[in-house]
Amino acid sequence: MKNASPSLPGLFKSELLRALYPAAAMTLLLAFAAVLYRPHWFQLGGMKILLPLNSVLAAMGCFTLTRRWLSSFDASLLAAVVYGFGPFGLSFVSYHPLAGLSFVAVPWLLCPAIYYQAKNPSGALKTLATTLLTLLPFAAIAGLFWSASHYWAGPLFLMPKNKLPQPGDLWGIITPMIFTANHFAVGFYHIPLICILMGLFVFAVSGKETLLVPVMAAIILSLMSPICEVPPIVWLSFAALFLSVLSGLGLQSMAWAGKADRFWVLACVIVSLLLAAANYLLGFYYPGQTAYRHAALLFLACAAAMGVIFLLAHFNLRLSLLRWIILFGLCAYDLWVTAPALVDSLF
Repeated sequence: MKNASPSLPGLFKSELLRALYPAAAMTLLLAFAAVLYRPHWFQLGGMKILLPLNSVLAAMGCFTLTRRWLSSFDASLLAAVVYGFGPFGLSFVSYHPLAGLSFVAVPWLLCPAIYYQAKNPSGALKTLATTLLTLLPFAAIAGLFWSASHYWAGPLFLMPKNKLPQPGDLWGIITPMIFTANHFAVGFYHIPLICILMGLFVFAVSGKETLLVPVMAAIILSLMSPICEVPPIVWLSFAALFLSVLSGLGLQSMAWAGKADRFWVLACVIVSLLLAAANYLLGFYYPGQTAYRHAALLFLACAAAMGVIFLLAHFNLRLSLLRWIILFGLCAYDLWVTAPALVDSLF
């Protein structure tokens, strides 16, 4: 009993901090949205106020979902921003304000399935309940677009019904800033993209393959004809959420990487250099596109940061604070210089 009592204040402090995390995340996300949309407040009258609110609410849903797997507040916050304010999420700004509710619903409505699965013993009943709960966001998206398309709702045409993923939409993976010319880009920010790669390495050995089931189902739906009036590209919200969570997982993993993980970090260095070279070469073919030069410089900075993490991991030097400053600082800089241009291009 003597050893237990001193730990109580520390336990209380830890629980208090954990309880304050959502409020801190909401405050930071609202501040970020205010900065991004500040030049356009005069255009956000009426229902258009939903445009920044959709980003904030979607990001908070992702933040809440990631707390199931990520212990780091910074990693969860990065995943939240990547989902709510990434190129794919911002793509909904170009359409009816209510269209973004489909993007918002996915992480929030997946939370019951994720947390129910974590807190209940395995069995047939758990499998059935988890399956039904996983169907909630699919049903909500179908209900939103189906209801909006009928006469009692206007009808409201939230998005072009036959909006399918196009090869050009994937160009944002290589050059996120290409979104300024193509307003429905399936992509991520530069540094978080490399974090996603690291997250994929970790996920591949995690034994959590069942988490891919709703993601793969959504990808299949995105390639089919519209079902219940849902534009097929909307289903990619599930993939965007999955990869956003992986960005937080990758950031956390690199911050904690040890000697056994150095080869995965080295792979991230090599991919960063390849992406930098690809954007540099594309800059020659399209000299008027500053997006390629912007991407090349950020991927080079990412390669340098990953190189430092590789050396620290190779020599088994933890230096956790230094790692977080390098990684999270570079991600924050990427968001600060890239996100405003993406939002400005929509107005």
